[in-house]
Amino acid sequence: MQTAETRFKTIMIGSIARVEEYFGYLWAHGKDKPTERQEEFRVLWDELRNEILNHGNFHIRKGLDEIDDLLDINDSKYEYNFIMEDKRRKPNGR
Repeated sequence: MQTAETRFKTIMIGSIARVEEYFGYLWAHGKDKPTERQEEFRVLWDELRNEILNHGNFHIRKGLDEIDDLLDINDSKYEYNFIMEDKRRKPNGR
């Protein structure tokens, strides 16, 4: 479950990083002296980024809770399912 959570968060953070890579020039991403207009875009980006993270984290938690409910994991009990193939020869030699 923890690995799945990490994967989902990586998707979300990676997507945000791609937006910053492609459109970061609008808010002078990584620059020291943004223009007034770039500062306006920075404020908008910060609001959008927070909304994306809050929305994503909420649904990650909900989704993992639903998976946990479906799996009904009991850490103190282990069950093994063995799939056995019939390797005996059939009467016709095959």
